[in-house]
Amino acid sequence: MKKISNILSLIIAALTVMLGCESTTLDVVESPNALNPSQASVDFFLNQIQLMTAQIHSGEEGRAENGLSQFGMEPVRIQHGFGPTYRENYDPSDFDRVWDNVYARALIDIRTMNPLAEEAGQFTHIAIGQILEAYIMMSMVDFFGDVPYSEAAMGGEGILNPTVDSGATIYQAADQLLVDAIANLNKDETSLPSDDLFYNANEDQWKKVANTMRLKLYLQTRLASAEGFGASVSTSRINELIAGNQLILDPTDDFFFQWGTNNASPDSRHPYFDANYDGAGPSSDFYTCNYYMNLMANQYGEPDPRIRYYFYRQQEDFSGADVVTKECVTEISLPSWWDPSEPYCLVPATNGLSGYWGRNHLDDDGIPPDDAFRTLHGTYPVGGPFDDNSFRNVSGSGAVNEGLVGAGISPILMSSYTYFMLAEASLTLNTTGSARDYLETGIRQSIGTVMDFGASLAEGSGFVPTSTAIDSHVAEILATYDAGNNTDKLRIIVEQYFIALWCNGIEAYNTYRRTGQPDNLTPAFTTNDPGPFLRSMWYSQTAADSNTNITQKSAPSTPVFWDTNPDGFVD
Repeated sequence: MKKISNILSLIIAALTVMLGCESTTLDVVESPNALNPSQASVDFFLNQIQLMTAQIHSGEEGRAENGLSQFGMEPVRIQHGFGPTYRENYDPSDFDRVWDNVYARALIDIRTMNPLAEEAGQFTHIAIGQILEAYIMMSMVDFFGDVPYSEAAMGGEGILNPTVDSGATIYQAADQLLVDAIANLNKDETSLPSDDLFYNANEDQWKKVANTMRLKLYLQTRLASAEGFGASVSTSRINELIAGNQLILDPTDDFFFQWGTNNASPDSRHPYFDANYDGAGPSSDFYTCNYYMNLMANQYGEPDPRIRYYFYRQQEDFSGADVVTKECVTEISLPSWWDPSEPYCLVPATNGLSGYWGRNHLDDDGIPPDDAFRTLHGTYPVGGPFDDNSFRNVSGSGAVNEGLVGAGISPILMSSYTYFMLAEASLTLNTTGSARDYLETGIRQSIGTVMDFGASLAEGSGFVPTSTAIDSHVAEILATYDAGNNTDKLRIIVEQYFIALWCNGIEAYNTYRRTGQPDNLTPAFTTNDPGPFLRSMWYSQTAADSNTNITQKSAPSTPVFWDTNPDGFVD
């Protein structure tokens, strides 16, 4: 009681002094969480926009969905999707967080940052924002088709129900953003970004990103019938970009987001690491598709050199597979629609590697007690463990310290991607350069990037691929390429692109709808007819419910503007 009396006396005395002053200035500082735009730092805005881009790509810690990449990997058999039909594979509410990150965060931050940066002469900040805005909006069109853009993030001006713009219009705007970004990067600025999370304010590297995004844009639209797009335009623009020699052509210019190792307050680890190694067992959403693991393990005479960096096997074989842990092992015969040469329940050990435990496409069975059996994401790119044949159960409490402890990357535009895009362009549009040479360079650069990323874990394991093994693997792919017709050649280019695209489902999903390759993907697991393929995704449930100008699709099978392929082109 005495302490309380003393405290009250001090408070009264302080108030008496303050109120007794003829003039008192309190200089109240607003909460940093409630700063108005005039008080905000352009650098802080830019960092937040960059983080949002990574989260739109790869998701966030602790959430059921993991960004557009997961939504893209599942339909094309890289990651497993539950189905059992395409219509049921996703619910519109699954896309709420992505839409929220785009429209309530990234675009608003860009719109708020730009006038501040313009006034301060910080043109590099503006350019980076333009490049990321172009990437984000192209991705929204790629997944959802016609979406709000010209009236988006204008709630302060009274536009609460923004209209949707055509995908072609948004792509045209994105291309102009990239052109304008390059112009801004060539201007003299008052100050460079103080903490650029991608390139440490290297303007030359950002120019290469902008140009490579334009390559991606014009390859994507080579089939489009909308004005300003199509094969002739794509051929011309791509040849100009090749001649300009300002693309991401070397791994030192790779465009990726680097995650950290902090596991709380905030969790800075790669979201896929969190989903696989949070100490409570892997997330039910994280099964790798058997097709994809078989592609890497058994497509050629030896396993792909990247396989031990991509996946971690907890089991040496399938001796633990029974009716409880993997129900399909009890099935005596294959479904009538299944190609016997394709993996059905288990990935075969054709090339001597066993224990790859995944799921088949659109398998909607419940989740069995298989935490200790499931093959998990490995070192590249999520920062997990390297597969050194230790076959440890890494699903327990110690999992948080596995591998690189989550210091993975979100691979957005890697140099190998550039070469695979150029290979497709050369083969389909007859653009400058040899498709075969581009293919070889893409494979070699991808292998090199993956091995460099996981070198600290692989060293001394006895399983680091030798240069002889790599050369032999590449030679076998090229020999198969040389022996094939143009359809075979395109299939091989896309298969190798898919392998390089591990954990980048955005480009894999786009490439499949654009090319129809690989044309030998495994079918749906439980039904011969899973319905029309996901030529686009549902609109966000929240967006469709709250915006009177958005009408939910009758089915997620409406092609986006650049996908002019016929019905049934992909399945």
